[in-house]
Amino acid sequence: MQNFLLSSTVPPIIRETINKATLREEKGLPIFDFSSGNIGKLLFKINLFDKIDVKVNENLPLELKVIAEAIKEGILEAYYPTPKGLSYSPTGGSLQIRKLAIKYFKEVHGVPLNDEDFDKVIVTAGGQQAMTAALRSLKPEAKVFLSRWEYDVIPAIVKDRGGQVIRIKRNNDLSINIDDLKEKIVENSVFYLSMPNNPTGYISTQDFEKILEVLTERGCGMIWDAPYLFTILKLTSNKAEFDRNFLQEKIDEFKRIIRRYYKNVCIISSLSKTCLMAGLRFGFATASSHWIKLMEAFIGRETLSSPTSGFTIGAKVLEAFLKNKIVHEWACKILAQRLTMLIEENLPLILPKNGAFGALYALIKTNKDGTKLADKLINEYGIVAIPGEPFYGQPKNVIRLSLMATPWVKNDEEWVKSVKMLKKALINYSK
Repeated sequence: MQNFLLSSTVPPIIRETINKATLREEKGLPIFDFSSGNIGKLLFKINLFDKIDVKVNENLPLELKVIAEAIKEGILEAYYPTPKGLSYSPTGGSLQIRKLAIKYFKEVHGVPLNDEDFDKVIVTAGGQQAMTAALRSLKPEAKVFLSRWEYDVIPAIVKDRGGQVIRIKRNNDLSINIDDLKEKIVENSVFYLSMPNNPTGYISTQDFEKILEVLTERGCGMIWDAPYLFTILKLTSNKAEFDRNFLQEKIDEFKRIIRRYYKNVCIISSLSKTCLMAGLRFGFATASSHWIKLMEAFIGRETLSSPTSGFTIGAKVLEAFLKNKIVHEWACKILAQRLTMLIEENLPLILPKNGAFGALYALIKTNKDGTKLADKLINEYGIVAIPGEPFYGQPKNVIRLSLMATPWVKNDEEWVKSVKMLKKALINYSK
């Protein structure tokens, strides 16, 4: 029993009807459609373009070529010869797209799904839409636990629906204080966890397993926000390094744990970080059929259709990634180089101490209020950083740096320039 979930909610009738129509179409059955204001369907069988010529740069690294070829296929499928991408499509994803989500969660996370478990997965307009829907599916009285360093929007989403947020301490090495969790946790509550963690980069399969042990004993659930799974690096005192075998070891450890505890876990992921396309908004989640049904209803009330062309392209990219899981490696090498430069510049970083790092961010200690410093940095230097306070849950002299918001050019010259400017500004403010 998942007593932390709402008992039921009524799905919007138009969304349900569109889904039924799409299902008939996928089965090749006749459709006489009077369902909705799907005006984009008028163009469904009209050739808008005589020709769309998209050529992939043959000089790209193999990892990027995989992405480029998939994007090309998606663009053509969405708009050529007819613009299918302009009409409505089911929120939650068609059966064909859900099949890819099932395959992802089976292969990457080890969730023992059957090929026809369409009611246990959902595809969303980005991972954050899935995360919001998962949180809104909880009973208002269900307490939501999260650690001191966590993604900053979670508390607001929980409080908006009348829920209560309880923070769990982190130790000096950024590990989660399991004793504090055991002391505070109550039955039928939910623990939200980003792992690898945004914003600290902390990743520990040991912590992950201990948390799930505690939650299971108390009949609690977990929302595991896992878009950074393919960004795990080796970390030493003087450098970060991408190691393919090290990454796979960590993924396999997570899979082993999830096979045991998956029943009360909602796992959320996306193409954003793994496939370098945060703006495409293609996320996916797996959970119990009841949890997914609630999520579908909430999303269906707020949006009548999925972003059809985005889902078409996203499906091609996800399919390509599942065939050849190398897309992330190019970005991981850059991530390691950029973090190493911050270490070599002796910036006051707050880093995990267990030899591993994940996600795309680094925390920097400051001698000033993080919110005020972030304002000064952008107003006086044009440096864009995020205050640490919303992630920590109370005032903290810390700012969060994204390691990936700066475009890559040859020799990563723009990143080097940005780091030099940041260091100069921090030195000036420390005087």
